[in-house]
Amino acid sequence: MPFWNESRWNKSTTWVVAIAALGLFSAVTWAYAQTHADAVQNRQKKAAGKAAVKNPGAQVQPKTVFAKFPDWVACVAFSADGTTLAAGSYGVTKLLDVAEQQQIAELKEPAGFVKAVAFSPDGRMLAVGSYQSLSLWDVTTKKLAHPLKGHRGYVTSLAYSPDGKTLASGSEDETVRFWDAVSGEARGSIKGILQPVLAVAFSHDGQKIAVATGDATRPTKKGSARVYDLQGNLQVSLEGHDRVVSAVAFSPDDHTLATGSADEMIKLWDLSSGNELRELDGHSRPVNSLAFTANAKWLFSVCGGRAVGGNELKLWDVATGRDIATVPAHDAPINQLALSADNKLLATASLDKSVKVWDVTPILAAAGVVKQRSAQPESDFHPEPPALPEQTLGQLAGSSAIAADTNPKRERTNAITPSLSHRVSIKQAAFIRAKDDQKEAEPKLMRIGIIGLDTSHSVAFTQIINKPGDKDKGQVAGFRIVAAYPKGSPDIKSSTERVPDYTQKVKDLDVEIVDSIEDLVTKVDAVMLETNDGRPHLEQVLPVLKAGKPVFIDKPIAGSLADAVAIFDAAKKYKVPLFSSSSLRYTTGAQEIRGGKIGEVKGCDAYSPCALEATHPDLFWYGIHGVESLFTVMGTGCESVTRVSTPGIDLVAGVWKGGRVGTFRGVRTAEGGGKADYGGTAFGTNGVQQIGTYGGYAPLVFEILKFFRTGKVPVTEEETLEIYAFMEAADESKRQGGKPVTIESVMAKARAEAAKKAN
Repeated sequence: MPFWNESRWNKSTTWVVAIAALGLFSAVTWAYAQTHADAVQNRQKKAAGKAAVKNPGAQVQPKTVFAKFPDWVACVAFSADGTTLAAGSYGVTKLLDVAEQQQIAELKEPAGFVKAVAFSPDGRMLAVGSYQSLSLWDVTTKKLAHPLKGHRGYVTSLAYSPDGKTLASGSEDETVRFWDAVSGEARGSIKGILQPVLAVAFSHDGQKIAVATGDATRPTKKGSARVYDLQGNLQVSLEGHDRVVSAVAFSPDDHTLATGSADEMIKLWDLSSGNELRELDGHSRPVNSLAFTANAKWLFSVCGGRAVGGNELKLWDVATGRDIATVPAHDAPINQLALSADNKLLATASLDKSVKVWDVTPILAAAGVVKQRSAQPESDFHPEPPALPEQTLGQLAGSSAIAADTNPKRERTNAITPSLSHRVSIKQAAFIRAKDDQKEAEPKLMRIGIIGLDTSHSVAFTQIINKPGDKDKGQVAGFRIVAAYPKGSPDIKSSTERVPDYTQKVKDLDVEIVDSIEDLVTKVDAVMLETNDGRPHLEQVLPVLKAGKPVFIDKPIAGSLADAVAIFDAAKKYKVPLFSSSSLRYTTGAQEIRGGKIGEVKGCDAYSPCALEATHPDLFWYGIHGVESLFTVMGTGCESVTRVSTPGIDLVAGVWKGGRVGTFRGVRTAEGGGKADYGGTAFGTNGVQQIGTYGGYAPLVFEILKFFRTGKVPVTEEETLEIYAFMEAADESKRQGGKPVTIESVMAKARAEAAKKAN
């Protein structure tokens, strides 16, 4: 019998022929596909050329992109010499070297978003505006020169007078204030505006100031533009926009004022008569910022709003009112533009967390009003490309990417098809299969919903859970925030005005926005009630309890002690676990002390900021942080409370059972109470220890997730109610002129009121 078998030979021969035929077919197919692809590419190039002619500006690209911002970029400004850019984002102002295309410095801003920046005409100082915060920075030393006190809301716009002697600031507090630009001393203000100020601009002769007004939380309510002299006397009021007016700009000769509005229109006004000269219609989104060119022939504008797309930079012919170039500049709304003094560069700041710098000449050339200059050497700075989505093994298996090339000598070229450029190794495939095998062993995903997007907690908690850092991934595994109901406070301005911004931010973290709490509870397994205002909490939590979903209620648990009692009564009625806490409970020091590190705690002096909110008991709004720290260390058992109050501070002393004493110091103003911070000192039988200051939200979030998984509350009803009874008793002590008030008396009153609510 021969060594080989004829039938085996025939079968093998058949396979060889088949494989060869398949290879030939693939080669022919590929050649056809490549020819077709080349043809398509040529057609696309021709189409792009036609589009550039049809849509002037569509092909203009930025000179530089600065992308490494922590959050939305709200404002941007050039120094007078055009060499430096200032850009404001959340908690920081960045100074950027325009020529070197790199960051120079970061100026920290603890008050939140930086919404306004302006360089002094000599370039030595930078004005920075944030929430109730206005500061002057020395550009050379990068140090704070003067904090300017006075505004009671966000500073939304800043402008230096042409002579550099006066700084004007506009604010949501419905005022414009004037400051000595050198000393920082207040020089007067414009009051009686009766709407938030969204933009200010000095005339070029320095004798007038234009003011744009409107309530961004009520965008359909009409705003206006007004022009005042520097003594605050109204010169002309310009009414005509259908919505808020968000931008103003004087023409170089000061005869004309341009205004931009959320009604998507730009209007040009004759300042001598107050009459409308022309309407510039072409934007499809709210107009947010304007700038005339030095020759007054052209006007730049930027736009962007809640709707997706349409985030454009436009160039207008002032004489005809036509938009002559449109640049699709950003992937999200554009907040502001800045034109360099020499009109060679333009910068745009956007909610896509970037600042872009544009050469003006290519935009003018696209509009056909100047000739394009010769090409410059390509910049070394390029925006980072977006990450490509990872392909699954199943997707790859559908293409030739998974086929192994067994010929190591075959020449590799760039003429392969895109699908062949992706190869999956055996190890990668094994890894993916292993991950699939682990799915059954992983815990079921717990879906979390949020109620109330009027607080930064909602965004911060979502970030921690949905987009954790490497060190937090293990703590949040198995949890995801999937849905949110935005409505929070009905009437507290500092809360309601945040809702649009925070809604967009949580949407960007892949959270679905729903129209009702009833809808929310059908989509989730647990709920975080985050509404900043404690008054609606009882009403908002009831549908959650009725649905049987465990719930965390952020501080304050309610707007009154009676409502807090009613919330816990409802939780018991529906047999649903619930707890509430401030993040200050979970400082390392407080937890160590509670765990017995210094023995039995005999006393504690805690402190925190203590801003007041007229709709809430005094300490509920912000003093809760320090009081929570106090009770974390002292525990329950407080019997009576006494309060001393001044405009600057509150000092509340509690006497615990057995004679232990704990105090809370709440600081409202630096003048009356010193620097406001978080912390305290605990006194134990074995030592003295600091409580420690605020350490971020993560420890609280991890405790909430543990509660959602186990159903075990980390803070008892008894302790939470005693915390709020302590604060209620402090209010009663103040009403009685500082007399001691017992915890028992305020609890009895609250329980009676809660019983009435239940009936």
